[in-house]
Amino acid sequence: MLKTIRLLLVALASVCALLACAKSTPEWSANVPPPPNVADMVEKAAGPSGLATLRVIVQFNQPVAVKDPAFLKTLQDQAQARVRYIAAVSGDSHVYSLQLPADQNAAPVLQRLAALPSVTRVELDLSAKPH
Repeated sequence: MLKTIRLLLVALASVCALLACAKSTPEWSANVPPPPNVADMVEKAAGPSGLATLRVIVQFNQPVAVKDPAFLKTLQDQAQARVRYIAAVSGDSHVYSLQLPADQNAAPVLQRLAALPSVTRVELDLSAKPH
C-alpha cells in the first residue's frame, strides 16, 4: 500500500511539473489586431489613382549605387514599375517601394528584380504596415 501511495505521489508531482512547464498559446487581445497578410497589402494600399505601393527588401551581391537615379531607373525598367529608395537595412540590403497597379500580382515583379545580376534576393518587407 505504501508503494502505491509513493507511486501516485510521484505521478502527481510529474503531472504538476509538466503542467507548470506547459505554456498556453496566447489568444489575440480584442485591442490588438492580428498580423497583416502581406500579400493583401498591395490591394489594401491602393489609392484613388488605382496604384498600390509595395515595400520590398533587395539584397545585393556587390556594391551598387543604391540611390543613384541611373540605378533606380535600372530597377524601374526591370520591375516595370515605379521604384523609390526608402532606407538601408544593412550594408547589402535596402528597402525600396514599388508602385504597381492595384490588380497586378507582385510575384512576377519580385522575380524580375531578383533576375538582375547584382541582386542576391528580393523579398516583401514584412515589417511594412498598410496605411
